[in-house]
Amino acid sequence: MRPSREAVRAFAERLGFDPASPRLAAALTHKSAAASVSESSERLEFLGDALVGAFVARFLLDALPPDTDEGTLSRARVAIIRRETLALAAQGIGVPDLLVVGNGERRAGRHTHDGLLADAYEALVGALFLDHGEAATQQFLRETLAGPLAAVAAAPPAPDAKTTLQMRLQSEGKGLPRYRTISEEGGGHDHQFTVEVLDTAGAVLGRGVGVTKRAAQTEAARSALAPSPARSPATPE
Repeated sequence: MRPSREAVRAFAERLGFDPASPRLAAALTHKSAAASVSESSERLEFLGDALVGAFVARFLLDALPPDTDEGTLSRARVAIIRRETLALAAQGIGVPDLLVVGNGERRAGRHTHDGLLADAYEALVGALFLDHGEAATQQFLRETLAGPLAAVAAAPPAPDAKTTLQMRLQSEGKGLPRYRTISEEGGGHDHQFTVEVLDTAGAVLGRGVGVTKRAAQTEAARSALAPSPARSPATPE
């Protein structure tokens, strides 16, 4: 199902695109609904990914203090360019209603998934750059990512649990943590992984459960970082 011409025109005029642009049409067309690569969002997504990354990197250099270290800059960049953030930006401008996908993708509801929406957002950035240049692209990025950009500038993200655990072990001369999947159960939305994190000697430091391996690893790292009952401060009587 393709969106109406009126819907595409309203979208384009609101965001500074040319309604008749073949690149705009391609940016909104998933490969599952395209007759060729040139008619899909793939190539534009490739360009848009690089443009978003460069814009965010420059923004962070200007917005954060000059003594901000590379690790903080990298975490801040990831917080903005990750697919969940870009998918929210795509939702905010109405991409789900305009995205053209194959029948199988639409029946499965994948046109609303973060991955497809983030890809479409990047493709739109690529299309806008090729059609209207750098200034228009930067304006689009500033407006559609305004919330995440302001949030990261105000409070750059601290190291996540996995990074913190790695830093702690290395500072103690214990090498890198190792993650081991203990079990994998269920499927779809009920998928569940159980993961343990071990030190180089093979001692189990923590265990975590999550819907993805990455989430389970993060929970295992949090568990390892939590003070053990023996090390917890005594409760005053």
